[in-house]
Amino acid sequence: MSDSCPATRERIKVSYRLERLPSSSYHVFLTFLLIVAWFIESIDLGGMGYLLPVLGQHFNLPPSMMGLVASISFAGMFVGSIFSGSLSDKFGRKKILMAAMAFWGTAGALLSIAWSVESLLAFRFLLGVGLGAQVPIGITMLSELVPSQSRGKYLSFYQAFLPLGIAAAGLTTYVLLPKFGWQVVFLAEALPALWFLVIWKYLPESARWLESKGRYREADEVAREMEEQVEKSIGRTLPPIEDLVRSLGEGEKESAAGKEVRQGLSELLSRHYLTRLVMSGVLMFTTMAAYYGLSMWLSALLVAKGFSVTKSIGFVSLIALGGIPAYLLVTYLVETAGRKWASVITIVAMAVSAYAYGSAATVVLVIVLGLIYQFFQFGMTMVNNVYIPELWPTPLRGTGTGFAFGIGRVGAFLGPMVLGIVMGAYGPHAVFMCSSGLLLFGAFVVLVLGPETKGQIF
Repeated sequence: MSDSCPATRERIKVSYRLERLPSSSYHVFLTFLLIVAWFIESIDLGGMGYLLPVLGQHFNLPPSMMGLVASISFAGMFVGSIFSGSLSDKFGRKKILMAAMAFWGTAGALLSIAWSVESLLAFRFLLGVGLGAQVPIGITMLSELVPSQSRGKYLSFYQAFLPLGIAAAGLTTYVLLPKFGWQVVFLAEALPALWFLVIWKYLPESARWLESKGRYREADEVAREMEEQVEKSIGRTLPPIEDLVRSLGEGEKESAAGKEVRQGLSELLSRHYLTRLVMSGVLMFTTMAAYYGLSMWLSALLVAKGFSVTKSIGFVSLIALGGIPAYLLVTYLVETAGRKWASVITIVAMAVSAYAYGSAATVVLVIVLGLIYQFFQFGMTMVNNVYIPELWPTPLRGTGTGFAFGIGRVGAFLGPMVLGIVMGAYGPHAVFMCSSGLLLFGAFVVLVLGPETKGQIF
């Protein structure tokens, strides 16, 4: 194939080189590397929801303290999300992704030796820092590795592994807890973080990020490697780079010297991005408060309805599988209705199904309505994780995505605690009513302030 950079004073932007690549098995391979990282993180994200009743009994915790145990990791996730975004914009997606995985894996292992409520809270906070750092970087990196015409499909497929991870956490708890106790469950959920070694060996740095930092030679090398791998996977030669250069107007070219790129929170606060910042913050706060608030209490809510702890864990594990087919809905919605309307539709549907699930009184209704609720809950999460990274240009993507997820973690921190207080005062049904109202407000803000980002080229 031709040289990655035409022999002129000007070079073609990496974004256009990557956009011309057809979807291929190489893209699937890169997505797989990030999917596994996301899957094993999802196990830790969902694990506490199954263990919360057990830890409450072991440490003799009142409902308010159980809410703090459930929420403290989200305080850590707020810290991780806020700082990892700007760090990934400064030092690179890959480095911070690996550091985040190593960090939460270590903290997860330490949880297995927690000897008191204080140590449990401390290690859960540190676990949250690592988990919160990984979430926005993972979806940011994937969004920069695939072309825009396939981004919705790949990001939706990526998110489809969230319910699998949560179901796997339930299965792990179900199998290990009766025989070995909660300590071994925590350890088993932490060890897969060693996947960061595979990331280090096989995943390239984002060429778009390298270019945004003015590291053009490295960006071109990564782009050339991706072009070569795609050619191998599709079995044909890509059109010469020179053809692409000639097909673009002068305004589409970028000089080798490049231009200064403004980064950081101050740029996000500028008039151009402030509306998006507010919208994404409200969106993530409301949906995460409802999502994690309900998720952390699902087992405890079923126990409060009269089901045994073991049956409650089994039911929650089963209904988590309802999120798997949500991938098909999300893939269709984000490409037809667009990102904005897909977000509104799935949030409203989650609000309605959450209220219905909260009214379930029999085993059959718990399972059927639970599956429907999880279907729309995971659908909402998948859509938002496609939508949020597309709101920002490459130099700001890590910071913007990290900020939105950081604000979301504030909601995730407050949700379980507030809902714990609501449950203690008014009962399980009131928990679902509050969550539904919060979700409807988030959908309204997206409807009014949210831009459409479908097909946007970074």
